[in-house]
Amino acid sequence: MRMHNKLVAVMLGLAFVGGAAAAAQARVTEKVEAMIAENTPLKVHDTDIWFQVGGPLVFGIQYDKFATANVVLGAGLGSYLEGTSLDLAIKYHFLTGKFTPFLSGAGVFYYSDPKRNIFALGLSAGLAYTFDGGLGLSLGASYVKAISESQEPFSSQWVNDSINWVSPQFGLHWNF
Repeated sequence: MRMHNKLVAVMLGLAFVGGAAAAAQARVTEKVEAMIAENTPLKVHDTDIWFQVGGPLVFGIQYDKFATANVVLGAGLGSYLEGTSLDLAIKYHFLTGKFTPFLSGAGVFYYSDPKRNIFALGLSAGLAYTFDGGLGLSLGASYVKAISESQEPFSSQWVNDSINWVSPQFGLHWNF
């Protein structure tokens, strides 16, 4: 009988240790799977600040907030030769890793004074790369087309009373 009690105690002890080990392994597996799922700079932090040169802002800062791993909503403030540019954009990242092609559409407002302002639509396509620390670069092209005309012509050669231009786009961004 004594041997039977020892055997039962050993079996219960092994079952307890095995159950605890299995539970610990399950927690480790869950953590590793979560880390793998989150192991992309675009999902580690869901906010980006972009310093952009080129269309549609010309020279500006874009604030982006990731709605999903691929879809980004943004707002920007910039400057062009004769005034201020503002945009609201939606961007789609085709991949969720460090290197990703993207496509972006934006509504843009170019303002100089009450008689010289233009509403436009912009479409951008490019490639973005994010380094491990959250710093990143992007290169692309942007097309901007006016959907309104200004009452008075602008004085620059790029903007008269309407906009219809393609420009390169360079961005430096920080993911935080």
